[in-house]
Amino acid sequence: MNIDFHVHGILSKKLKFDPELFLQGIEYAKENGLDGFILCEHFNAVDLKSAYSYLKDNYIYQGDRYIVNGFSIFIGMEVDIRYGGHVIVSGNRESILKIREELEPNIKKDNFIFFEKLLDLGEKYNCLMIGSHPYRENHKLYLQPEKLLKRLDALDLNTKDIYKRGLDIVEREVNELSKTLNIPYVTGSDSHYPVQLGTVKTCFKNECYTIKDLKENIKNKAYEIKISKCLKLKVYTSKITKNYIKRKKKEERELNKNN
Repeated sequence: MNIDFHVHGILSKKLKFDPELFLQGIEYAKENGLDGFILCEHFNAVDLKSAYSYLKDNYIYQGDRYIVNGFSIFIGMEVDIRYGGHVIVSGNRESILKIREELEPNIKKDNFIFFEKLLDLGEKYNCLMIGSHPYRENHKLYLQPEKLLKRLDALDLNTKDIYKRGLDIVEREVNELSKTLNIPYVTGSDSHYPVQLGTVKTCFKNECYTIKDLKENIKNKAYEIKISKCLKLKVYTSKITKNYIKRKKKEERELNKNN
């Protein structure tokens, strides 16, 4: 079972959820060898709840994932933490909504949740917790206390970082941190636009239907990692297209205001 652990279904956290683009992303993911992903919108995205309501209203939920045209979608959030860093928290749908409610006081930068408190929340609801792009500029998760980092289930080997800094550098950093903390690392495309899907895959030997399945297989390192040789081209194409669409949507909003 091939999984991407870091996918955004919304083009930008300031924009609305687009079901048509989302479904195109599913088909693109399938064509590029993925069997499932974690949908982890930014926890402070303006249309976060619409994405999850859409899934609930239209698709079967089995285990801890939605089945969308034969494709598995686990849900979660990417959460900003105090003093720098992002953490992906994934669990069953009830748990994720409860955690989002508890994060309501922590939406703005000045009030981001403390890392330890987020870990406590994730453990309370038996969530999978992944340290996103731990060495990214302005989001240096690796600077958080080691005793807290060790409570994560995994680290994120991230497509955007590979694109910007090179696979050798990024994987060496993540691998060294993984060894220091004694936790594995998995892959995340960090996609906001479908073209980026399939650039990285975590290929499990077993099928995973629940968060418990994911956690156990990650802990046992029952997987291998695959990186697309077309990664740079796909990320570049995704970036250009995403920026173009965002600019067009902004122009449309400004035009509507003036009419």
